Amino acid sequence: MTGVTAFVPARSGSKRFPGKNIHPLMGKPLVLWTLEACALAECVTEVIFSTDSQEYRDIASKHFDALGIETPLSFDLRSNDEAGDQVKIFDYLHQSVDKIFGARDGDFLLALPTVPLRTSAHIDQAFAERQATQKPVFSAMAYGFPISFAFTVSDEAGWEPVFEGSPMKTGNTRSQDQKPAYHPNGAIYIRAIEDLRSGSLTTLYDYATPFVMSAENSVDIDNRSDFFVAEGILRAEND
Repeated sequence: MTGVTAFVPARSGSKRFPGKNIHPLMGKPLVLWTLEACALAECVTEVIFSTDSQEYRDIASKHFDALGIETPLSFDLRSNDEAGDQVKIFDYLHQSVDKIFGARDGDFLLALPTVPLRTSAHIDQAFAERQATQKPVFSAMAYGFPISFAFTVSDEAGWEPVFEGSPMKTGNTRSQDQKPAYHPNGAIYIRAIEDLRSGSLTTLYDYATPFVMSAENSVDIDNRSDFFVAEGILRAEND
């Protein structure tokens, strides 16, 4: 199996947090954490930065040049329509595979820039799992609290359990007795580029196996307070 072409999408039009993708995390624009992790992974042969912003493109180019990163960096420039807040990355990849990857073959890595604490080591470990299982891979993390306790709230019923056999009904509330549950964290998706040309592919999770990461490395930047969490983790690691 050949190396991996990394694909990092970062649009400039965030409404809830304008400029989030270049907001500094420990002094470095957010998107650069992901671009750098991809470029330094041993399995990655090229990084494609997909953006609608010339400013973002310039920031990435200057950073790669300043660090002397040898992994090639190319760009997929998106139109306003292609980078709209209603456009799902999976749909864009599926519909624009030839525009993005051209004649490239092998595997691609989708790495979302909002998960900055994923490292090159995680990428290489996930690719090793991909090679061992011969299945697509997506990264995931455990929920911080057993989801068996989940319930909904309504004016009529008060609260109702989401799952049958809820410990809130059975009384078996020991957390140790609850089965762990996991969810995707957006850090890593690896599968064949050719899969994107298949009309039967519905999600990046089809036929894939999870690569479990820690909660610390799975921090997802959605708002300003998430930057404080990520910075706290990075400072603790450097102490």
